[in-house]
Amino acid sequence: MKLKSMLAFALSALMVGSMAGCRELPKNAKTASAAGSTAASATGELKPESGAKLTFRTSSANQIKFAKAVAKKFEEKYGVKVTAEDGSVYDQNKANLEAASGKGPDVFMSPHDKTIENQRAGLLLKLNDGIASQLKKDVSDVAMKTVTMNGGVYGVPVSVETYVMFYNKKLVKGAPAASFEQLLRDSKDFNNAGQNKFWFLSNVSEGATMYPMLSVYGYKPFGENGTDNENAGFDKPEFEKGLEVLKKYHDLMPAASGDLANWDFLTNQFVTGKTAYLISGPWNVKTFRNAKADFGVTSLPTYDGKKETSFAFVQNAQVSAYTKYPNAAQLFAQYLVSNEGAELLYSDASCITARKDISQVKGLAQDEQLSAIVKCFNESMPMPTAKRVSYFWTIAANIGPAVFDGKMTPQAAAKKAKSNWDSFLKAE
Repeated sequence: MKLKSMLAFALSALMVGSMAGCRELPKNAKTASAAGSTAASATGELKPESGAKLTFRTSSANQIKFAKAVAKKFEEKYGVKVTAEDGSVYDQNKANLEAASGKGPDVFMSPHDKTIENQRAGLLLKLNDGIASQLKKDVSDVAMKTVTMNGGVYGVPVSVETYVMFYNKKLVKGAPAASFEQLLRDSKDFNNAGQNKFWFLSNVSEGATMYPMLSVYGYKPFGENGTDNENAGFDKPEFEKGLEVLKKYHDLMPAASGDLANWDFLTNQFVTGKTAYLISGPWNVKTFRNAKADFGVTSLPTYDGKKETSFAFVQNAQVSAYTKYPNAAQLFAQYLVSNEGAELLYSDASCITARKDISQVKGLAQDEQLSAIVKCFNESMPMPTAKRVSYFWTIAANIGPAVFDGKMTPQAAAKKAKSNWDSFLKAE
C-alpha cells in the first residue's frame, strides 16, 4: 500500500479499532482460537484440512491481481481453493464484527499498527510454533517485530516500505553523499531558490518524514518498542535535540515548509533534474521509471556522524481466530512470503517482500533500486503501534514546520509539544 494512504488509513482506523478492542467478545472467540492452535500444534508439519477452502482479503485494490495469482499457485501446490477479494471497500469496524461472527475472511492483510489491537481483541490466531520458527529464519527481523507479542507470532509480514534517499545520477557524479555535512557543502553551488533548484528536498510537515531528523540523537516515540502508550517522549532531551537538527536542515533546503509539503512538487523537481536528492519511498519508483529518470537509491544521510533512522511500514497477513481451517489458513499466510509469493508480489503488485534474502526472488533480485530499498528497510525501525500514535502525527505536523521555518525555537517547540500532549490526554 502506498505509504501516504497507509498513514491516512492508520490515523482514521485508530479510534474505530479502539472501540473493537474494548467490547466483550463472543463466547466462541476463545474456543475458535484455541481449537485452531491445538489442531495446528498437534499436526507437526502442517497439512491442510480435508475439504478446506479459504477466503483471502487484501487491504488495497492494487493487490488483487497478486492475490488471485498467489491463490492459484497455492491451490496448485496444496489443492486448497482460495477466493481473493478486495478489502479496500470494507469499513474496519464492520470487518471486525464480521470476523467475530465467523463470516469474515480466513486470512486478511492489515497494516502493522493494527496487529496489537486485533490481537488484544481476540481476532487473530497465534501461529503454529513450526511456522513461527520458520518465519523467524526467512523474514526480516524488523518486520517480525510487528507480529511478535506476548511470546507468540500473530501474523506473517508480507510487504514492506520505508523512506530512502533517491539521487539523480545525472547530477550526482560518483558515489552519493553519505552525510548531511557533505550534502550541505555540495548544495552551495547548486541551490537557487529563484530558479526552484535545490540540491536536496524532503517533506518536513509530516511526522514520518520528520522522524529521521528527530531520531539523530536517539529519540524514539513511545519508548524503545513504540508501544508505551503513556509517553510519546516529547519531554526528553533527545526530542529537543532532534528539533535542532530539523531546524538546521533549512540551511540545506532554503524553502518554505508549506512548499515542501507538496509531494507532486517534490516528485516533479526530481524527475526534471532540479533536485539531486529526494527523500521518498518505493511508491515513487514506478513514477521515476515512467519519467525515464536516471536514478539510484541510498541510505538516509548521517548527521554529526550519527545515523538517521526511518520508520518501517509493514503489511501483514493475519489468520482469523475464527477460521474453520486453521492449518490451511496458516499455510496460505506463510506461502505469501515464500520465494514464489514474493515473486508474484513484485511482478503483480510492484511491492517489496518482507523476506530477509531476496537473492532467489526472480525480478526483485535483479532490480537495483528496489533491492537497495530492501537494504534500507532492514536498517529502519517499525512505526510505533501505541494507540495514541495519532497524537504524535498531529503534534509533529503542528510544531515541525514552525521550527523549520524559524518561527519557533526548538526549545519552545518541545515545550509546546509536551503541552499539546497533556491537553490531548486531559480531553480523553
